[in-house]
Amino acid sequence: MDNRPTFIAALLALVVVTAQAQDLDTCRPKAERILTAAQSHTPEGIDSLLAPGFRFAEIKQPTAARVLKQIIAQMPAIAGWELAQAGQDSTGLTLRYTLTKPDGTTSQATLLFNADNLLLEADLLNADISLRKATPTGKAQPGVSMVPIPVHRYGGLPIVGVTIDGRPCNMFLDTGAPGVILNSKYFDHNIEGQVMGSGGHGVVGTGSVSGLHHVTSMDMSGISLGETDIMTSDLSNLETVGIAVHGILGQSFYKDFDVLFDFKRGEIVLLNPDTTRQWLQDEGYSFRTVSGARKGHLLAFDCRVGGIPAVLAFDSGAQTNLLATDWPLQHPSSVKGIREGHLIGYGDGRASVTKGKTTLTLGGRTFKKQRTAFSDVSRLKEGKGIDGLFGCEVLGRQKLLISYRRQELLLID
Repeated sequence: MDNRPTFIAALLALVVVTAQAQDLDTCRPKAERILTAAQSHTPEGIDSLLAPGFRFAEIKQPTAARVLKQIIAQMPAIAGWELAQAGQDSTGLTLRYTLTKPDGTTSQATLLFNADNLLLEADLLNADISLRKATPTGKAQPGVSMVPIPVHRYGGLPIVGVTIDGRPCNMFLDTGAPGVILNSKYFDHNIEGQVMGSGGHGVVGTGSVSGLHHVTSMDMSGISLGETDIMTSDLSNLETVGIAVHGILGQSFYKDFDVLFDFKRGEIVLLNPDTTRQWLQDEGYSFRTVSGARKGHLLAFDCRVGGIPAVLAFDSGAQTNLLATDWPLQHPSSVKGIREGHLIGYGDGRASVTKGKTTLTLGGRTFKKQRTAFSDVSRLKEGKGIDGLFGCEVLGRQKLLISYRRQELLLID
């Protein structure tokens, strides 16, 4: 019997495992050098650990390195840390640490290393997110946790109510943002030191990080954020929707939960991932599972636009679907009703774009007459291999659940 194929397969598996182990052995000391710098508030000497494309909360170089150093210089006290999780995918090696403070409370830090074992992304200000209370539905079984949260749409943007230090606030629910950002119009820079600079990038526009605001408590229908420091930026451009927008509620606030979007009922539901399917079953829902892949902080899915394959990421902050500027030229038969328009984005973002309507197929389900904008998506394409975004156009027609833990999407009937 010829055992060569088995031997080769085993050898390849050994090579892959060895490569991953080498990455961890190389990257872990670098990650802990960053944490040691944060513990001692001495950011000097970290530049050699950073990738040329290093970014911090969507801020690009060279500003990203300056912001990281400012964060390190004014981090809350750290007594110690423990590696909680290490995972490798197409974006690189992600190390997640549990940081312990002197009073015994904990927070999270996430560091992403590229193929060259250099730091590509860092999130050192992830505070603990906890489910303080849960309101089971009448049909839910004991231990099945769910929290319904009202969501209102203003100018197409999903807005949820959050209480920050006892103050009611309107927050833009944006899964395309990795973290929480507060509007500097309402939250001043109240921490010693300076964190200034342009470089925060959305698909449309560039914002400036104006500082850090110390938050004692932040609560959304029982989902609480522990005491932490949150970046501030000028978000006044988002207030064209006609209400005060106090900030952006990005993934760090709810990524540990499964999130069900039900725009027709005007709510989202945060679910314990361990009991999501039990809850759906008890509620009488049927659903179709669509597997995705993590691309940085985004979840991307294989789709078809007018029958043409495209990798699109889910972004609840996308008012319209988004594809590359040249898509109508490359695939003219897939776009109808082309016209000129504009997009409003982060910071100073207001871009003239081409708009039209497309047909999107996701998980075997077809959504016709999808409003779609065609803009520069090179940041998504080059960095993550993503062809575009889908969001509110689908959410307005389809009840949908996104699971960051399982890297999947559920189309719910």
